[in-house]
Amino acid sequence: MKAGWNECKQESRFTSALPTDPKQTLLQLRELFGNPPDFQSTAIRIGSANGFICILKTMGDPKTMSDKLLVPLMEEASQGNSPLQFPQLEQMRQERLGVLPFVYAATIREAAERMLAGDAILLAEGVDKALCIEIGGIAARSIEEPKSQRVNRGSDDAFTEAMDTNISLLRRRLRNPLLRIEPFTAGEETRTSISLVYLENAAAPSLVSEFRRRLTAIKVRAIYDSGNVEELIGDKGSWFFPTVLDVERPDTVASMLVEGRCAVIVDGSPYVLIGPAVYGNYFISAGDYYFRPILANLIRLLRHTAFLISLFLPAFYLCVINYHSQMIPTTLLYSISGQEQGSPFPVGFMLIAMTLIFEVLREAGTRVPKSIGQAVPLAGAIILGEAAVQAGIVSNIILIVVASTELCGLVTPHYEFSNTVRIIRFGLLLLSSVLGIYGIFLGLVALVIHLASLHSFGVPYLKPFAPFRWRQQRDMLVRFSLKNEDPST
Repeated sequence: MKAGWNECKQESRFTSALPTDPKQTLLQLRELFGNPPDFQSTAIRIGSANGFICILKTMGDPKTMSDKLLVPLMEEASQGNSPLQFPQLEQMRQERLGVLPFVYAATIREAAERMLAGDAILLAEGVDKALCIEIGGIAARSIEEPKSQRVNRGSDDAFTEAMDTNISLLRRRLRNPLLRIEPFTAGEETRTSISLVYLENAAAPSLVSEFRRRLTAIKVRAIYDSGNVEELIGDKGSWFFPTVLDVERPDTVASMLVEGRCAVIVDGSPYVLIGPAVYGNYFISAGDYYFRPILANLIRLLRHTAFLISLFLPAFYLCVINYHSQMIPTTLLYSISGQEQGSPFPVGFMLIAMTLIFEVLREAGTRVPKSIGQAVPLAGAIILGEAAVQAGIVSNIILIVVASTELCGLVTPHYEFSNTVRIIRFGLLLLSSVLGIYGIFLGLVALVIHLASLHSFGVPYLKPFAPFRWRQQRDMLVRFSLKNEDPST
């Protein structure tokens, strides 16, 4: 009980009004931060009043602080002689620091949060508020090309971990004063900044309100990446399928904002979340709009075909070999049977085992250092496959099926959706090994029923296929020419 009272009393010290003595305020700030080595305070004089400028050197550049704050304030110090009050401080700010973004903090806790955001804090004698000046200078990764959503033609810039940079990339593409950016904060310990972005003339008010409600309802201790936010704001009930689109390309986000969707930018993450996201969005790439429509349509058809092959090929091969061999031409059946008879293991076991090995190789490829590249997993796949065939453990046809399945799974533009396919593939393999073609049909029916029951921010996941909307088909399966687009729609 006594410990709880002391904690409550300690918290009340930091949430009460700031004292007018800057030395006392400085001591409380140091106490709150635990007197860290990156806490820097510089004594200054404004007129006849004493004061301090505080900054966390790891969050703001001290040289930038000196150029933007110390030099103007030193000039002010030589001109003032009267005691400093809040009106005089505000007048000084307007005259000397008017171009710098600012905010006033009324408590120790608010001042500390601004310091953690990279601001410099001005504490002046006789003033019960801290002037927080945004100086910038925080080290951030430069703009680079996309890593997982590349295109052959189009812009090569991708989002970074800095929120201001990401907003700038969007404003460069959407020079519209109706672009709205609403700030949120999530995470009791991390206090992560989150921005909701939408076009006021395009997004439905009900959709914006739903995003606000879900972002406000986030109650967790920490937010480290946009993946955490995706899990918290995504629709419930999905087994494997994502209901929020994660995008690292600014042009893709800009196009979806024009279509009436909303974007969520999380500080510290290079991926922006888009909603609502339906099934067809995961087969659309930004490069589709930089080529002629006929080529883009052929590529989209290829993606859907590759998706079906990746999902059903292993299960279909297994059920045909075990239960429905009469479906295979006689010559091909003799060739396959000759290869399978030399293997000591059942076809189903070999398919699942080789698929697992390929998944391990893929996962190893994501952990290999960049200096080595993809040489280790590629060499592993070649050596293991060749050795397994020569040893008579696995047939050539099994390797062809598994390799074709894995390659087709990589055609999907969004990696998160391809991960979903990898999970469902194993379920279909198990069903086909037990029930044959009927197992595949049962799995397909369960999959379609599940997809039809899903929603993303109130939008059916299979829209515009179910419910069917003919006018909305123009940019889902088939990409029409931009000449036929009506700007008013």
